[in-house]
Amino acid sequence: MRVTLIVACSLALAGPAAASAGIVVGTPPPGGAHGLLVPGHGVNVTRAAALESLRGQEGPPGTTVYVTLPPPGPSHNTRRYPIAVVGGGFQGLLTSSATRVPGLVSIQDLNGLRSRADAHPERTLRSLDRRLAVAHDARNWATVTLMLSTLALAGAALLTRSRYLARAALLAVPAGLATVLVLSAVDSTSLSLFAVLILGGALAAAFLPLRPVLLVFLAGYLVALAAWPEVNALAIVGPHPDGGGRFYGVTNEVETLLLAPALAAGPAGLVLGLLITGWSKAGADGGGLVVFAVALLVTLRRTITPLVLAGAVALAVALVGLDAALGGSSHVTRTVFHPVRLAHTLGHRWSTSWDGITATGHSALIAGLTLAGVLLFVFLRPRLTPLLVAIAVSLLVNDTATDVIGFGALSCAALWPLVRVCPRCAAWLSQEPSSPSSPRVAAARASSSRFPTLS
Repeated sequence: MRVTLIVACSLALAGPAAASAGIVVGTPPPGGAHGLLVPGHGVNVTRAAALESLRGQEGPPGTTVYVTLPPPGPSHNTRRYPIAVVGGGFQGLLTSSATRVPGLVSIQDLNGLRSRADAHPERTLRSLDRRLAVAHDARNWATVTLMLSTLALAGAALLTRSRYLARAALLAVPAGLATVLVLSAVDSTSLSLFAVLILGGALAAAFLPLRPVLLVFLAGYLVALAAWPEVNALAIVGPHPDGGGRFYGVTNEVETLLLAPALAAGPAGLVLGLLITGWSKAGADGGGLVVFAVALLVTLRRTITPLVLAGAVALAVALVGLDAALGGSSHVTRTVFHPVRLAHTLGHRWSTSWDGITATGHSALIAGLTLAGVLLFVFLRPRLTPLLVAIAVSLLVNDTATDVIGFGALSCAALWPLVRVCPRCAAWLSQEPSSPSSPRVAAARASSSRFPTLS
């Protein structure tokens, strides 16, 4: 170890076990490169856990890392702490591949820090801290806004038997996910503007051919995640960088919301969903990769042979390997080729998922009610088989069952009016035979033709 961890007397409870070269716990000095430190993962953090995270880290070669840590005892994980790296040519703003947000640093990635030029790093960091705080405060209400907008359009579609409104209900989810990126890009968290753009965007896009619109959205969303990860990170629907869990990419919430538009766009949409979730430069979501793969297989279940299935699995593994070989790094590339690590990850996710459901009586009630909503669609006809199977698989491979169940119910509610009012618009989603000669499909098409279309 090249430099001993310096702990001031006021921070003496760090103890000798926390010592790690190159890292100083204390107020960062002027000079060097500066950033905001997220001290841990989860709703609450402790000083002891933060100190434990420093163990074994030394910082970039030839530098000293100055970190400020939470006070003793549990703290709500919504505050960022100053961090600076001095020496080694570090100047301006700290950057980290673990967060992909310039200025934001995870306490678990001090060895991988870099810097970039910034004439006014203090001003940049104040703006970043403000945006993180505002996005955190707006996130729950933004989710409610998206849910209510989607349900309102879905309810109107079923009441009026309007194919136009059925398309708009499905398009509310893409409109919402696109809108949060636009609002983030212009540094806005206006919920009223968010609601207007969801409804206006969905109603306007519903005049256009559905599948091309969905494919354009999915392709654009993929590009946005890969090219502008900080825009996605600071959006009011998406990652939760303030809590240190996911700094970029696709969350379980967004993954589940993407299922409905991807399924409605057909196999090509599901392939784009695989790229969005699986590519380490975009979604970096291993659970989502499995979920979309299963949705694709179920959608094509009548045409898939064992040989095609084996080829698809081999291709998926090869793509993950290629991603890793080209420098991609995420929990997908780190676990898929390590069975023991994969088993440990799944066990941890199941435990975390169950703890989330049973944490409080309120969370258990919400999970139960939304699960009842999902189960309702199991008995409705036409049945959304690929979506329901994907939700079930998501519960097995992800660690936030409450989000999966809740947004799974919302995805069902967004997609079902389209299948109900316009069966031919998404014939491959239900268990009905897709052949034009099928009497049941012919009857459904004849029934749907009685309702005028605005496309």
